[in-house]
Amino acid sequence: MNSLGNMLGAMLAGQVAALQTEQPFDRSVGIGGSDAMRIMAGDWVRLYDEKVGNRQSEDLSGVFKVQLGVYTEPFHADWFAKMLGTEVTVLSDTLLHPDHEWMYAHLDRWLPKYKTFVELKHTRSGASVWEKSRFYMPQLQHYMAVTNTKSCYFSIIPGNDEPRYCEVERDDDYIENLIQMEQSFWWHVKEKEAPEQTPFGELARVNKMAEAVKVDGYRVADMTKDNLWTDAAARFITNQAAAKAFDQAKDDLRSAVGDDVGEAYGHGVVAKRDSRGRVSIRAAKE
Repeated sequence: MNSLGNMLGAMLAGQVAALQTEQPFDRSVGIGGSDAMRIMAGDWVRLYDEKVGNRQSEDLSGVFKVQLGVYTEPFHADWFAKMLGTEVTVLSDTLLHPDHEWMYAHLDRWLPKYKTFVELKHTRSGASVWEKSRFYMPQLQHYMAVTNTKSCYFSIIPGNDEPRYCEVERDDDYIENLIQMEQSFWWHVKEKEAPEQTPFGELARVNKMAEAVKVDGYRVADMTKDNLWTDAAARFITNQAAAKAFDQAKDDLRSAVGDDVGEAYGHGVVAKRDSRGRVSIRAAKE
């Protein structure tokens, strides 16, 4: 490993192997973060054809959304550093998993203080960083596996709004199953044997495991086997339309009260205006 690689290895405290790439990295020799996304989405046949050279990878140079993210990445990184109050650095090297050299990572930025990385995305207006972090979970956990980090940061620019970020924890159970899925796919590439069937059942099982990953300390919970939740959910769905009609009726009753009326009644309903001018609605006492 050259001097730059040694410097990088020291910075990562021996957690990861690194190769300096003077030429564009040959993505056909391994699986990266975007590949992990496609594997877990079931895009095995197209990705296999790209890896073995039967098909050219999609040219993204003319895709505006992709190029917008590339163009805004330096600014995004600087703003994220300002929000977190820390330094960010660029790693030009390709990082390799110490045990699975076919697993690689190209990190957006490294955070020396926290000894981890941040993944930066420019996404649609109104997007939730919580939802987006879960969408990109295969990529984030793949990178944490390669770098042997305990957590990472994920930041988005939603439209033209200020960036929002979260911290995503490492989940070893999910990573173990993610690597198994990647290994299953990579076997086809090594053996030059096209996948006849995509294991959608296994992919669904592993994708569901991602719900246990904590983002800012919170996980997704499946409540289908919780009796209290089941009963309350049924009542909620059953009465949802009635509740909406109830709220609309209260609004209509308030609208019917004149500005000079302090109290109104009729047909079993009473409306009263408080000292701030707000009108409350209640059923009349028998």
